[in-house]
Amino acid sequence: MEFKEISSIRLYESVIEQIMELIKNNELKPGNKLPPERELAERLSISRGSLREAFRVLESRGIIKSKPGGGRYIREIRKNGYSNTENIILSLEKSSILELLEAREIFEVKIAKIAAQRATAEETELIEQVLNKMNEEKELKYEKHTESDTEFHLAIAGASHNFVFTNIIKLHLDLLKETREKTQQIPGRREEQWHEHQSILQAIKEHDTKKAGEAMLKHLRKVREVLAKI
Repeated sequence: MEFKEISSIRLYESVIEQIMELIKNNELKPGNKLPPERELAERLSISRGSLREAFRVLESRGIIKSKPGGGRYIREIRKNGYSNTENIILSLEKSSILELLEAREIFEVKIAKIAAQRATAEETELIEQVLNKMNEEKELKYEKHTESDTEFHLAIAGASHNFVFTNIIKLHLDLLKETREKTQQIPGRREEQWHEHQSILQAIKEHDTKKAGEAMLKHLRKVREVLAKI
């Protein structure tokens, strides 16, 4: 018989749990302002550093937002954020995800166009290799397939020859990781995604900037549509 070591919960994780519980119980509502940092740290008997770490995680999940000089608030839910009084956390997270996808539709379409213009033969080959690997991984775990999807989008960003684009893509894909894994579980989605990616690759191969932008936009709008099914 084997026992696993019990790990202690880090202080900031406990803070996150408390805030999430208050939201679930409707004691904290979208738009409500959180107590000042110093006051909240004292009430929780933790350091302000631990509290800030909790805030950082909650902001990355789209649960709270900061206003310069104005404190921190529970985020408002967008009209198309699937507001659901029974699961306010899910509604807040989906609202945040929609904003991330909206941003991707602006900058990643531009990245695809630039990649189509600048991609070398070696870079195009790398994009194709990653896509082929994704096709071979259709039956693998969702996490592995999502990793390859990240490689595909990063390879396109790399072909733009702009390191800032690569960093932006990596950040957004990291924030959407959990959601992307969930979409992989929708029947038929992996095959659809492969065809969408194939269209993007073909446009880059042809150095057709207009076609590359249109293919990327079609793909990202499909991602937004699939989100509604989660």
